[in-house]
Amino acid sequence: MIYYIFKEQIFTVFLSLAHLTAMTFPDRIHDYVGGQEQDFKIYELNKKRSLVFEPKRTAVDRNFIVFGKKVKHHFNIKYDEKLSNKDIEIRTARSCSLYTLIKETTHYQLFECPKSLLIVNKKRSKLKVNEAFVDKKKFISKGPPVWIDSKLRYYRGRAL
Repeated sequence: MIYYIFKEQIFTVFLSLAHLTAMTFPDRIHDYVGGQEQDFKIYELNKKRSLVFEPKRTAVDRNFIVFGKKVKHHFNIKYDEKLSNKDIEIRTARSCSLYTLIKETTHYQLFECPKSLLIVNKKRSKLKVNEAFVDKKKFISKGPPVWIDSKLRYYRGRAL
């Protein structure tokens, strides 16, 4: 699964006890920090471009930061068998001017671009999208699950 990530946005990676989870980054990893030893074991592979997580328990809910040469990625690591991915490739997200409407409700519109998603808030109050709040509209990372007002609305490349 390809995750197009904006560097200022936090995303979530879900682990499973049934399989390892590999994350491959565009550049070499210089360092990483987060979690505790009893949560998961981490393997560095692919000439320090990939991290493989082996969870040790189900009660995992940690913050994690990966430091690259020019960029750092902030994400949450959680345990969830249903939402977990085996292989995640991290790429840089980009805003765009050509997009397709993939979901519309009375509260929001969700558009898909080749390397990002665009959320348009139709409410007068702020819209909670993952861990951030959107006033009017915002480009967000494409690939990771998207929660809008605490409900899963985008998962594995499709609107729910």
